[in-house]
Amino acid sequence: MTYRAVAAITLMLVAAATPALATESIVCSAEGNAASIDVLMGHTAVIAVARVWLDAGGRNWTTDGQPGSTKVIVGQAFEDDQQMAIDLTDEGISSIVAKLRLVKASEQSNFAMGGTLSIDGVGAWAVTCPEF
Repeated sequence: MTYRAVAAITLMLVAAATPALATESIVCSAEGNAASIDVLMGHTAVIAVARVWLDAGGRNWTTDGQPGSTKVIVGQAFEDDQQMAIDLTDEGISSIVAKLRLVKASEQSNFAMGGTLSIDGVGAWAVTCPEF
């Protein structure tokens, strides 16, 4: 077997053995859809925010720079079994643009999550996350 064939087979085996990153989207919204946030997270040992879409007051912010939106960066994020906190910053990481603060509760097979979403210069809302 040639070197190229061995390298190609090795690469294919490594790619096949690498686990896929499972993701889950958390969608939270304010009453009357005044504001909403969609957070795509990877299932890892720690919080791994893959993408955020945020809408409020006729404006949009995204971490992936969608056309017509303002680009934001995940400045910091924390999650445990009782709460989740995500801060979004401007591209220069010089100011916090939005803060999501959520509290989690569960009892038997029931689960609830809600909290606050605040956007600098736009507003603050109570949000619920019914589909999580």
